[in-house]
Amino acid sequence: MKTKHFFSIILVIAFLGSLTKALALNEKRNSLDETELSVSITSPAQSDSVKADFDAFPNLHPMVVHFPIVLLLLAVVLQLIQLFILNRTMDWVILLMVGSGFIGAYVAGTFVHPHTEGLTEMAKSVLEQHDKYANWTLWSSALAAILKIASLFWVKLKRGFEIAVFVVMAFSAYSVSEAGHYGSQLVYIEGVGPQGNYIGTESEEGHEENGGHSH
Repeated sequence: MKTKHFFSIILVIAFLGSLTKALALNEKRNSLDETELSVSITSPAQSDSVKADFDAFPNLHPMVVHFPIVLLLLAVVLQLIQLFILNRTMDWVILLMVGSGFIGAYVAGTFVHPHTEGLTEMAKSVLEQHDKYANWTLWSSALAAILKIASLFWVKLKRGFEIAVFVVMAFSAYSVSEAGHYGSQLVYIEGVGPQGNYIGTESEEGHEENGGHSH
């Protein structure tokens, strides 16, 4: 019971910590208007500080999105191991990984998702693929977390059920990998994001009115 309570506390703290930090960063970013954002982007180059402040980034998506990638890939590896050992403590660790991965994916796709404008046709196509796999990641990781909760409290270490959980987690890992591939293509090939290129600074409503891409 002590182990169960310990991992429960860690899980709650991780969930609340990730969500609170993301909300705080998002609120801080929304408080800047276009003029303030333009000044903040150039400020690191004009100062002696090597490490840029959060306000200097045109968008915080790249700083958040790596967490769900790592967590979901680690979760599926641990779930594979779980198929052979069927350890209850491992179940809590996996739930922590996949649950935090889901929260990270939700935050990356909702609170800090960049609003784009002026994309080329190729960039638009790549972005559509990126968003498709990102959505698949979100829903599959949520399902994986639910199944893992069911495994902990109801099914309790049935290998057949754990195989089903592994399949869902494997799909989530595949989806997040593909989303990461298209995301990298957007940045390094299509040039979306570096120094704020193709990233809008107006509100989401303004994007929708002007035909920009927003979430």
